[in-house]
This record gives sequence, structure tokens and C-alpha cells, in this order.
Amino acid sequence: MSTGTNAHTTIWSPRGLVWSLLLAISFAIPELARAQAETPDGRRAVATRDELQAALTEAERIANGGGYSNAYREDKKFEAEMIRGRLTEGDFQIGDQIQLTVFGETDATGLQTVGPGRVLSVKGLPDIPLRGVLRSELEPYLREQIGRYVRDAQVKARPMIRLSIIGGVLKPGFYQLDADMMLSDAVMSAGGIVATAEFKRSIIHRGEAVLLEQEDFTNALAEGVSLDQLNLQAGDAIEVGQKPTRDAYRTISMIAIIPGLILSIYGVGRMAGAF
Repeated sequence: MSTGTNAHTTIWSPRGLVWSLLLAISFAIPELARAQAETPDGRRAVATRDELQAALTEAERIANGGGYSNAYREDKKFEAEMIRGRLTEGDFQIGDQIQLTVFGETDATGLQTVGPGRVLSVKGLPDIPLRGVLRSELEPYLREQIGRYVRDAQVKARPMIRLSIIGGVLKPGFYQLDADMMLSDAVMSAGGIVATAEFKRSIIHRGEAVLLEQEDFTNALAEGVSLDQLNLQAGDAIEVGQKPTRDAYRTISMIAIIPGLILSIYGVGRMAGAF
């Protein structure tokens, strides 16, 4: 005779529990994938036009809003200017390189350099203008352009940025780097850092304008931010900071001593009647 308390009790065997979990996961995975696809990925290594537009809107909101420090608003204002420039002018500058593969077309395949007028000159094809094209748009854009002259063109394109890496690295110089490369990997591509390197003194600059410095630089390293996410373009410089050397400390110490020496000499001179 059974009791009412155990009438609806289910006893799970280990095998039944495993299969139930697998079944639940099989239903959950498509939902997770769909949710991820519907959510804009603001941390994509190479940003799309929609993502840049969203970032621009947010930067402008902070730059023109209250409740933020003046320094933070200025940073966002500068970020907005860089993003606006990308959306208008595109990403490609003279000297950038593109690793281009056109399947079945050996003459068009290879490392291509963006030339004067910001055009791509591919052997056997008319010049392809790149002004206004983002890195994320490069492959479909080139597929369309090359497809005008090559039937059923299958195109692969990897955008690169020409940057200088200087300061506390073993091999300072100019480098062609993948646009989706993380800042940390870009630094390591210059042979790694020297013993006196100090990231909190590092900056990224475009001519005289500082794009990133100090704490922002170290945060970008820690967070795995890509070169594209930093809105970098050809000619920008990554300068890894270095600790002050002993010579610098010695110079500072000597400068600090000089006023004391002057006063001492003056005092001795007064005592000797020279003044």
C-alpha cells in the first residue's frame, strides 16, 4: 500500500541525470547563440560601421553631458573626433598593407600596399579607391570591386596598419601589424620589452597629439584591446615608457645641489670680504 507523499517522487539514475543535462544544453545553446547574435559586440577586434556609430553616439553623449569630470569629457570629445574621422574618411592610409588572396588569380594575390591617393593597385586591374572604406568592410568591398573584372571572384583580405613602436622595446622601428592584433601583442612584435620598461609611462601618439597614455595604456594592455579598437591609423606611434636611469637621477641630484653650493660660496665670500 503506497502513501500519498511518495506518489509523485521521481528517482534519477546517474545516466538519466546526464542525459537530462545534455538535453537541456542542446536547447540552451541555440538560444545563447541567438542572443549573442542580436547583441552588438562592442569589443569586436575590428569594429563595424554600426558599432563605430554606436560608440560615437555614446562618446558624444558623455562629452556633452553633465556628471563627468572635464578631463573625462575632453577624452570622449577627442575619441568622438577620431571615430567621426574613421566613418567619413575610412581606415586606410598611404603605406598601409593588405594581404590579398584572389583564388585562381596568382597575379592579384600577395601583399599589396596602399599607394598615393589612397588607392590599391592590383596587377591586371584598375586602381581600387579605399577612401571611406573601414577595415571591417574591406573584404566584401574588394570582392565586389574585383568581381567586376574576375568572374566568381573569391577574395580574402587581411588589413594591416603601419605603426612605429619605440621606447622601451628591444627592436624599435616601423611595423606592419594586423589591425585585429591586441596592443600587448603589438608591443611584443618589436622584440619584447627591455628591463627598464615601465608601462605606466607609455603613450600612443599621432604627431603631437596624445591618443592614449599612462593608466589608459595599461588598461588597454590588460583588457586585450585591439589596434582597431584604439582607432589607430598609419603613422601612429606606440611609445613604451622606461624608468628614469641612474644618470637622470644623478643629473637631478646635481641640479638640486647647485643652489646650496651657490649660497655656500656666497656666504664664504661675505666672510672673506669679497662681497
